[in-house]
Amino acid sequence: MRAAANASGGFCHEMTNHVAALLPCAGQRLVVSFDNLVSPKAEGARMPWGHEFLARQGWDVLGIMARRADWFRHPDLWDFFDRLRDEGFFRRYQAVSMYGASMGGFGALTFAAAAPGCTVLAMAPQSTLAPRLTPFEHRFRYARRHHDWTGRYADAAEGMRAAGRAYVLFDPMEQADAAHAARLDGPNVTLLRLPHAGHKLPPALRRMGLLKDVALPALTGGLEPSGFYRLYRQRRNSVPWLVNLLAHARQRGHLDAGLRLADTLLETRPHFKLRKERRALQAALDARNSPPET
Repeated sequence: MRAAANASGGFCHEMTNHVAALLPCAGQRLVVSFDNLVSPKAEGARMPWGHEFLARQGWDVLGIMARRADWFRHPDLWDFFDRLRDEGFFRRYQAVSMYGASMGGFGALTFAAAAPGCTVLAMAPQSTLAPRLTPFEHRFRYARRHHDWTGRYADAAEGMRAAGRAYVLFDPMEQADAAHAARLDGPNVTLLRLPHAGHKLPPALRRMGLLKDVALPALTGGLEPSGFYRLYRQRRNSVPWLVNLLAHARQRGHLDAGLRLADTLLETRPHFKLRKERRALQAALDARNSPPET
């Protein structure tokens, strides 16, 4: 990655827990992409999150790559963004976008404060892991307990205020994600709901064939809710989304309705994953209806 950054006229800045890599394409838009939780686990050489897709658009990419999943809670990263802001780095571009999912979505919203007026696309983001602000959050327990959630760049609900426009995508069926989204609402924020898509939104949208169609207009500030929901109707043709829908029905005890839906779907989509979920629904219904042991 260092060689790629240097060859393109960029830079590679190493910090304690992060690497910031600028990979220019002589573009007029800069996209700052943030790693997600699984990125540090990748083996071998890697590039910034989403780089291939972003570079194809001719955009410069500044990748914030995590050596460890510390939720961007190290002061030398905060100093790096403060320095870029104070030196006018972001003002060199006609437009700046921030992009990330989950932990990376937190980063994209939080560090928007360093580039006022930027556009943000955050998928299933956390607003913060500060226990006093998010008592509903019971995931990521290590990060909640062991990182400092005070000081600079600690709350996306504060950082996002500097954005010109922020898109927050989330599944309202994921209770913690919905609660974070409620903290992130504001006049410059567009909340977009993806029921039954789950927490891992980028792969879910990719499987539906929608990731590019959603990300491109969002990163350029042109995604409107009406257009998004027209696109999202295509989820009904996505087997992973349908499997997730049936799983939610089973988890919530809607077994009869789930079985009827599974039978209807299997008439036109004889997919093994749908059959597997139908068997799980039937087993749950049989267990519920079986007489108690005496």
